[in-house]
Amino acid sequence: MTTLARTYSESSAHWYSRSGEPCYEVIGKSTGRPRPTTIRDARENGWLPSTTTILRSLSRPELESWKMEMACLAILTAPRKDGEPLDAFVQRVLHKERQQDQEAAAARDLGTRIHAAIEQALNGEQYDTGLREYVELSFQEILRTGGALMQTEKIVVGDRYAGKLDALTQHDGLITIWDIKSCRNLPKYGSYIEAKLQLASYAQALGNTGDARIQTANLYVSTSEPGQIKVDTHQDWQETYERGFRPLVDYFYWANDL
Repeated sequence: MTTLARTYSESSAHWYSRSGEPCYEVIGKSTGRPRPTTIRDARENGWLPSTTTILRSLSRPELESWKMEMACLAILTAPRKDGEPLDAFVQRVLHKERQQDQEAAAARDLGTRIHAAIEQALNGEQYDTGLREYVELSFQEILRTGGALMQTEKIVVGDRYAGKLDALTQHDGLITIWDIKSCRNLPKYGSYIEAKLQLASYAQALGNTGDARIQTANLYVSTSEPGQIKVDTHQDWQETYERGFRPLVDYFYWANDL
């Protein structure tokens, strides 16, 4: 079960102005160089936390499981020195050389490249053909499920938060809000709760769409099995927002004294 566990991490937090302009960095007064925005900057300027920043208040079992997989992979693939005791080997690999961080960085880089390539394909642009196995089926499934592309990378501003959704599609009076996620293993039982909360926040922030109805959809792309994808659509996003995300916003503002 996902539970509230901690406040956000400064290094991973994203902030927006109240008009929706990204405020990810500020110019340091002492250095004159860009640095990541801190919560103090956000307080001083009245900036809004991103949806993903708010969601970092949640414990994420799937993320912790992935970290453990990276640590195990590092131990299993790292060479052991002659005569090196097991505890010294583990200490060196995980805490000195931190090889699991290298594995994680490589996984994140692949996910970032897949995400960018799918967006480029949606916009009719050239993309890295080395990623074709990840992209082609994903691109086709988005259009098959959601209809014609309306926009990618759209920033929306909600009640005390903002965020950037991956894509909007529309077909026959139904707008679909998409979030694309790469993962080693596809979810077995539908979208993770954090992913549903993220999409619900975007749907609520999108606001008035005239007569069109809104649904949300996660596209999961497997990084371990190229060509394997999973789509989960959600019509219950309003309940998810009211009972899940809105209280989380209250908690985030209270916990971080905003």
